[in-house]
Amino acid sequence: MGGLSVAGLRFFDADTYEQIGQPVDVPTSPHGLKEVTGLAYSPGGETLAFVTAFDETTPGYIRVIDSQTRELLAEARTFAPHVAFTEDGSLLVLTEYLEYGRIWITFRDSTTLIPVGSSIQPGEFGGAYADLYWASPFFALTPDGGSVVTASADGELAWWDLGSRKKTSALEIAEGYHALALSPDGLTAAVGIDGGIQLVDVRSGEVQTASGTLAGEPLWLLFSPDGKTVVSTGLDGAVTLWDAKTAAPRGTLWGHSASVGQPVFSPDGATLYTASDDGTVIAWDIDGYRGLRRPFTFTHDRTYDPVFDRLPGRFSPDGRLIAVGLKEEGIGLWDAPALNPAGSPLLETGGEVKALAFSPDGRTLAAVTSSGMATLWDVESRSLRRGPFEVDPLLAVGVSFSADGTMLATAGGNSVKLWDVATGAALGGIGDGSGAGDVAFSPTGSLVAFVREGWNPTTALFEGGGNAEIWDVARRSRIATLQVNAGAPDREYGLGYAIAFSPDGRMLAAAGDDPLVRLWDVRTGKLIREFEQNVGTAVWTLEFSPDGRILAISGEPVASLWNVATGTQMGPRLPGGSRKAMLDLSPDGRRLLITNGNGQGAVWDIDPESWAQRACALANRALTRDEWEKFLSGRPYEPACAT
Repeated sequence: MGGLSVAGLRFFDADTYEQIGQPVDVPTSPHGLKEVTGLAYSPGGETLAFVTAFDETTPGYIRVIDSQTRELLAEARTFAPHVAFTEDGSLLVLTEYLEYGRIWITFRDSTTLIPVGSSIQPGEFGGAYADLYWASPFFALTPDGGSVVTASADGELAWWDLGSRKKTSALEIAEGYHALALSPDGLTAAVGIDGGIQLVDVRSGEVQTASGTLAGEPLWLLFSPDGKTVVSTGLDGAVTLWDAKTAAPRGTLWGHSASVGQPVFSPDGATLYTASDDGTVIAWDIDGYRGLRRPFTFTHDRTYDPVFDRLPGRFSPDGRLIAVGLKEEGIGLWDAPALNPAGSPLLETGGEVKALAFSPDGRTLAAVTSSGMATLWDVESRSLRRGPFEVDPLLAVGVSFSADGTMLATAGGNSVKLWDVATGAALGGIGDGSGAGDVAFSPTGSLVAFVREGWNPTTALFEGGGNAEIWDVARRSRIATLQVNAGAPDREYGLGYAIAFSPDGRMLAAAGDDPLVRLWDVRTGKLIREFEQNVGTAVWTLEFSPDGRILAISGEPVASLWNVATGTQMGPRLPGGSRKAMLDLSPDGRRLLITNGNGQGAVWDIDPESWAQRACALANRALTRDEWEKFLSGRPYEPACAT
């Protein structure tokens, strides 16, 4: 793996991220910088070619070095921003400025750097300014090694025979500047456009366009080795992943603070390397199985629903299973360590599941649906124990077991209802009958808390919620009313409300659709702390870690972790998929489960030791106090990273 530095061209071990040897000298550019604009390994990896920066009057250099010894093998002066080896490694292909304002495709012997044959001269083949950044045009070599592909500003995608240097075919694309990449099988071309990308089917000419995602045109494009993903890099530091079949954006990786140039995949496609003008190089764990995040897809996607677009996920009390709500109907059970389905789905839920809860002993799983139905399942036998039975005539969005497992509370359009787990008998309700957005039993006693969502069944309107209530179930008496939202705005439909007791039952966290999450003392009703939730327009779930030190918050579409004692965020926001996110913490507090409305999810390793190792790996040096606080807020400063 190579990297760019003002001190020269550096090499790093791809496993340990440690620098290998001393930097290779890079000639100083006319701008006074040691700047590499493009590099390429030979097909066998024995040699490395790189080109350096130039200006209108002074050429830069092309150099070929031995990859192992770093010995200089050949050198020439050139006005070339990009370079690539042909499939057999005999030629170097370059984009060269041979006439003012025009760029040609030229060829050089990869051993001697002597020009070989005629050049290719595409029409309207020029660069463009992105703000103050000059972006040169791209070419791509077909996988069979027989052609060069160019994308011109006049909207032509052209194929040029490598032997004759003649144009053999062309397809129409959007006009303008284009980054360019070919899929590994050569059947799809990705071209950059303003705000997104186009995918072009090489055989049919069919074009799929995705726009409005990026801040401008991509600076670089790259296909993953399996051809399933396209990566774009941008001037704003964004690294965006796209589905190579549909052109749909899969997500954006934020870690750089300045423009990002040429991305590189590891041969197995598991790791993506990006380098930025801010001086950072990041190794992204794309498949998620070698880092903190393990992504998975637990159900199919569907059209966005602004009200009910949430799908829950819960760890079993022993941490061995994950239960997830499925699209339309059913519950999926997954093996938590392996992240594989564990048996057939539990389908007879009576509708789409919006909340799940395991009993404290882990033997029973409860689910409630958007149609107001509930089911109780025997976890070991995967059999339906009770239901579906109606718990609310409108909808149900919350469910919780009592500490002893004998009682179930459900929240929905008609407030909170209580149920006998053994018989399924109704035990009455609490509250005034208005809608409740979430409900939670205290883990240590007979208290239950819920958030009033403001739904009025009589008028069928949301009339402003924002209060949390704590009730003594045994006495059926309200002991506290707490304000969740400070002046919540009027809404056309209900947004998120979430509530959670700390493990010792002494604190209650609640949130709604304003920027704050509030934490109260249950005994006194006094406000302890407010958190800036930082997860979107509304909060959908809250969860304390088993030791009560961390509060996890989910919104749309990310989650965040907060130090309860200091009120500071721990590390960056954590994605799972897209749209509304729900979460759960594993019983040992070391894993965070995120499930999103699009049917995608992720299990994050949030063990502080893992965070420390990851933070050190990203920095490749001892962490500063600011970096330590970002990743490991609340822990003593002990930056035990390799220097």
